[in-house]
Amino acid sequence: MSRCIVVSGLPCSGKSTLAGALATHYGWPLLAKDDYKERVFRHLGWRDRDWSRRVSLLAWDLLFREAATLTRHGLDCVLEGNFRAAQGEALRALVPSPLFIEVRCMASPQTLRERYRARAVDGSRHPGHVDLEALPEIEREFEASPVANLGLGGPVVDWDTTGGVDGSGLVRRLDELL
Repeated sequence: MSRCIVVSGLPCSGKSTLAGALATHYGWPLLAKDDYKERVFRHLGWRDRDWSRRVSLLAWDLLFREAATLTRHGLDCVLEGNFRAAQGEALRALVPSPLFIEVRCMASPQTLRERYRARAVDGSRHPGHVDLEALPEIEREFEASPVANLGLGGPVVDWDTTGGVDGSGLVRRLDELL
């Protein structure tokens, strides 16, 4: 049975950093939603928030299709993105079902706001993400309840990155579960 670490959380909660560290540590492929989005932006361009949302739908489809191919062949992987209920359904539909370990990244709303605002202007992300345009909506998400459990049937690890995004403790925790 293949194993799949699903790294989820709100924007700027440390998902990408931690998922990259996990993929490197375990030597598993990393499938990250924003990587797919940025490929589309590079080839088809970018416009506004509506376009970014449409590209997100395609990115999720590509991510799930690749995850299905890997897990069908018994390969392990790390998935990263801002997974919600709809994406949880898609993950549960993978056949054969891998062993899922869900990592829910979180941080205080103030920390998330500070990180997001800094990232929105530092040039580290493709402009197609339209981070400044999305800021009011994203800030409302920061104040809402924490990321929900996706109901994948495996262990769930809550990882608070308010004090910093350090993957060493998370790796030790996941080593116990794997």
